[in-house]
Amino acid sequence: MRDTLRLPTTTKRRRTRLISVVLQFVILFAFWLILSGHYDAVHISIGAVAAGLVTLLTNDLFHFALSHGERVEVRSRLVLLQLWRFVAYLPWLLSRIVMANVQVAYLVLHPKMPIDPGLLVFRTRMKKSIAQVTLANSITLTPGTITTSLENGRYIIHTLQRPLAGELEDATMQNKVATVYMEEKEPPPATQWVHSLGEVEQ
Repeated sequence: MRDTLRLPTTTKRRRTRLISVVLQFVILFAFWLILSGHYDAVHISIGAVAAGLVTLLTNDLFHFALSHGERVEVRSRLVLLQLWRFVAYLPWLLSRIVMANVQVAYLVLHPKMPIDPGLLVFRTRMKKSIAQVTLANSITLTPGTITTSLENGRYIIHTLQRPLAGELEDATMQNKVATVYMEEKEPPPATQWVHSLGEVEQ
């Protein structure tokens, strides 16, 4: 009788793990294809191998974030919907990466180099750790901004110029990520702009 009761739980765990593996691989592989811009056999093969290797090495963490970290059951339909929304988010992120590249190139090539580096501090209302990490990575992938710290929803972002972080100050990027992971949208956060870590309010 005990073995009979354990079977569904074991099957559910295996299915959940399989879903997390497939989801992580598809996300990484899609991200590779979009950023590489090359769709020949060599680049596709390299992308598949790289995505597979990263999935193999980090799936325990990814699986934990999806299931235990959020304290919700990973459901097939929910995962597929989030995957679809993430794929839809990537072109928007890519457009921001391109725009930021142009802005950074302008700053660097300008005779006066109007760079005013500083730290932007803000909090997000998103609760899911995977959503917070996605936002942090999106910030870092966008030229001119780097996530230097993420702790309990509090971000410290280094930026070459404050306008480069404009879509963080008005919560545009936060709400794009929130839509992917079905979090509530948030208003523009309270922010702090400083030039050194010593000025950051605790």
